[in-house]
Amino acid sequence: MALTRRPAPPSDVSSADGSRPPGARVLAAGAKGAERVARATGVDRLLNDAAEEAIVRALENPAVIRAIERVLESDALASEVDSDEARQIVRRALESETAAAVWSEVLESEQVQMLIERIANAPEVRSAITAQGAGLIKDAGVRLTAISERLDDAMERIMRPRDADSEIDQAGLATRAIAAAIDLALMFAGYSILSGVFASLITDVFGKALSGVSVIVLTGIALIVGGAIFATFWALTGQTPGMRFLAIRLTYRGSHDLTFRRAVWRVLAVILSLLPLGLGYLAILRDPYRRAWADRLTGTEVCYDSVARAAASTRAGSAPAGDGRDRSGGA
Repeated sequence: MALTRRPAPPSDVSSADGSRPPGARVLAAGAKGAERVARATGVDRLLNDAAEEAIVRALENPAVIRAIERVLESDALASEVDSDEARQIVRRALESETAAAVWSEVLESEQVQMLIERIANAPEVRSAITAQGAGLIKDAGVRLTAISERLDDAMERIMRPRDADSEIDQAGLATRAIAAAIDLALMFAGYSILSGVFASLITDVFGKALSGVSVIVLTGIALIVGGAIFATFWALTGQTPGMRFLAIRLTYRGSHDLTFRRAVWRVLAVILSLLPLGLGYLAILRDPYRRAWADRLTGTEVCYDSVARAAASTRAGSAPAGDGRDRSGGA
């Protein structure tokens, strides 16, 4: 059986002396010419675009995506790339300009804006924000009450000797003064707004500003309205907003019930206590039961609201406001 010799594949187109065969030179010249023609006619650009489009379509194919996911999840790739390298790759990708542009487009889209509006208008979100705001106010009230109690004790130690354990349920001078300042600030803000609106209306209607007599009359009306507001709060709830903020309330013979008539009488008694340069309230510092002239004249007391204080202190995750001693005596 005769054996046929199989031709060996050419290892190089060059000859032994380093020169190329004539056929190779012809093919190289033809390739260069075709490349110049392609650049001149734009065929190479069309081919590149077509190849790029084909690659993009291939990557968008669900089958290709699943294959890539399988490769990423394979143990072989996990063993080659450690967690630090993967984390750095992801971080660089997220910090790139392309990722920032994508996020900007997503956040500016109508769908995301509608989603944000729906979340903001949700009743659950509004109730949570309201509860959080109320909780912050209560926490601030607890801490402010603790400060005012320490001021009460310090002022009384200066004015009269007292035992360290002689704690009572009545609010001291500093606590009452802070509560009154809050109430007066709220009333002044409301009065400023209403007086500005009223003055503008008078100027527009009559064509002239308010006279001095009108200002005095309006001030008197404001004082009467302010006293009526205090009396109404005391009669309805036993607390003004400032008293509620500091968790103190007005009582009559140990009861929270107070008639409107007695509340009005207390307003007048408060004015009488303030007229002699506040001497009627400075009497709190000398009285063992922290009573002002207004308290003695009306039979009322300003006591700590133990229920509200305990609830606020529990929510704040701390001990009851003050120095931690029991304030259950001497009502």
